[in-house]
Amino acid sequence: MPAPSATDILLTVAEPTRLRILNCLAAAPLFVSDLQELLDLPQPTVSRHLQVLRRVDLVRDTPIAQFVLYRLRRDGGVPGRLLSAILEAVIQDDSAMRAERDRAALRSRSHTQTRVQEPQAIRTVTRAKRPT
Repeated sequence: MPAPSATDILLTVAEPTRLRILNCLAAAPLFVSDLQELLDLPQPTVSRHLQVLRRVDLVRDTPIAQFVLYRLRRDGGVPGRLLSAILEAVIQDDSAMRAERDRAALRSRSHTQTRVQEPQAIRTVTRAKRPT
């Protein structure tokens, strides 16, 4: 798949919900449920926008147990530099977006660690219950 053009990136980011998602992901990797909570949007809406962002190669996803973790794709080429410039400008000029990014960072720290560790904790409990 060829790298997205500057026009593709600008058209994709111009949609307000996608810009908000990217703004949150600029703070830290997040799960769909985290984005739902932060943006006060239903899961299908968040998932639909994430699909568009994946198609343009602005985000990538990593399955973790039954969850999927989303993060910004931070490439050094023109697309990466353009996205970084947009996201930097957003927090410089918009206090609401800056606050949303701060909430995303806090949520990521509290929820990502719990979700990543839960499967290990469940396996440990399951092993402990087995007769020896």
